[in-house]
Amino acid sequence: MGQLNFNVFNLLIFSGIVNGLIFSTVVLSKKKFITNNTIYLALIVLFLSLSNLQYWFLDTKITEKYSFIKYVFIPFHWLVLPMFYMYVNKFIGNKITLKRQFLLILPFLIVSILYTIQSVYSLFINKLYLLPSHFENGLFVYLELASICFNILLIILSYKSIIIYEKKDILTLNIIKAQTSWLKQLICIGLLICVAWLIAICIILILNKNTSVLFYPLWIIISLLIYWIGYVGINKSLELKERIQLRQVRIQKSKKAKSIKMIPQEGKEAYKNVIGLILNEKLHLDPKMSLKKIALKLDLSEGYISQLINKNSDSNFNDFLNTLRVKDAKRMLKNVAYNNYTLESIGLEAGFNSKTSFYAVFKKHVKKTPLQYKKDVQNL
Repeated sequence: MGQLNFNVFNLLIFSGIVNGLIFSTVVLSKKKFITNNTIYLALIVLFLSLSNLQYWFLDTKITEKYSFIKYVFIPFHWLVLPMFYMYVNKFIGNKITLKRQFLLILPFLIVSILYTIQSVYSLFINKLYLLPSHFENGLFVYLELASICFNILLIILSYKSIIIYEKKDILTLNIIKAQTSWLKQLICIGLLICVAWLIAICIILILNKNTSVLFYPLWIIISLLIYWIGYVGINKSLELKERIQLRQVRIQKSKKAKSIKMIPQEGKEAYKNVIGLILNEKLHLDPKMSLKKIALKLDLSEGYISQLINKNSDSNFNDFLNTLRVKDAKRMLKNVAYNNYTLESIGLEAGFNSKTSFYAVFKKHVKKTPLQYKKDVQNL
């Protein structure tokens, strides 16, 4: 064991590997965590962990003691971004054809074949041939460079999918707009990893270095990313699942409610038309609802609608929408049928864009936090 290379850095990296393997196993084996997108989330963490594990074997020189390990090297890092791309598109509701899924994993299959050919050649054809190091100028390093380019391409495509989704106006009660800001943060971290990866590769190619130390920043960032994806990703996915369930319950109830008739008149009747549109179509559930969107639907000017609301409700447009959102939230907090859902899911379902804004606006209107209000009305 004295020949092995153990230090505080690769021990930190190993802790991230263990955490990732446990997380992915739990998510893939527990029914309560399974949704149409969390499978891809678990696979992202699994492939990140397995990729780091293989490089950990190389760095600690375990492969020198157990040489068979280096002959079964599987390029899991070629699967991470394909899984992320599929996760992003599943999360925002896009369909991915089987043909596209195959094209996404095709590079992994090609690189795996190249690794296999090289291992077979070394083991059975030319035993004098030594597999090149993963940390010096050679085939492996050039494949790493190709992997960086492939990953950046998928990062760009994922970001493009998110931007297109964010620009869509969803004005129907049946569709929920997923939160995507955290995905863009994840993309920024992904780009940071690619930069650290590229710097290490360039140093190897330009200075002809042969050391795994150059990759420590990359592996440590990935280890931290495993923790972050595990905590944030699963919570966002389950939160979306909760909101879909909440929305289905509310759709059933809204079908029983009476619609407000639209009357094409001026003054008070015009105000009733605005209110009728918002309530009938539940426009306040959209966190990005604006005067412009309502003006386009009613064929009225933004200024006129704003004036109607200010005059008849003694509040501005944003305050008016927040009042409706608070009423919706209070209705759900009172009802024991919603007790299985988190306060954050209820706030988002009521139309607030974050837990922070929900708590701030609710306390401003009700003089209590959502939790305090729930306990009081339900005598908890």
